[in-house]
Amino acid sequence: MVSPSLWRLTRNRYGRAIYEFLAQVGITATAMREYVADLPDDTIPEIDHIIRTDGSLHESACEWTSQSNPQFTVVSCPDAAASLNAPLAEKLPTKIAFVVRENGATRGYLFISVNTTVPIDVLDCELSFDGGYIRRVCVDQTHRNRGVATALITAANRYAAALGATQTTALVAIDNRPSQALFETCDFRARRTRLYARVGPVSIRRQLPTTQ
Repeated sequence: MVSPSLWRLTRNRYGRAIYEFLAQVGITATAMREYVADLPDDTIPEIDHIIRTDGSLHESACEWTSQSNPQFTVVSCPDAAASLNAPLAEKLPTKIAFVVRENGATRGYLFISVNTTVPIDVLDCELSFDGGYIRRVCVDQTHRNRGVATALITAANRYAAALGATQTTALVAIDNRPSQALFETCDFRARRTRLYARVGPVSIRRQLPTTQ
């Protein structure tokens, strides 16, 4: 477990600047916890119109009111995510962008893909995920701790379940304690830790089981 003091030391612009400087000179080290949530059968009926009657995906057809906060509307709409400077260039054709809106304003977003292989830049590899893969969970700083991220993850789980997935996965850096707490609150469990390190041309990869 990462102590609160450690993540505060690394999760700031100074820690990021040091990381980027070392990467430029060929030194990189990354440790990501792989979080997994099982999707029970009763997840599926809570989605309305997530899939068109012809079976194809249709982003604009996905919209509903969050059960946790009736003021939130969850909708699949990449253009709305752009208002929070979402890195839409990273949204591959196989990914869907969900956003939470409140009174017409975007409060947060995430990307999700289902049964796909995706590039994981910080691990310098591609990984294939059975079921849903959630990434880029972002909430507007002035609207955090109000249930926005929980509404987004719930939407992603419902979307994946509607496509037949039995689990969803997320990768979280070991020094990102707030994100770890978020996924743990949403019933995700840490399954393993993926390690990657590179010094010049030499690189190593390891997977360690995570016990909680």
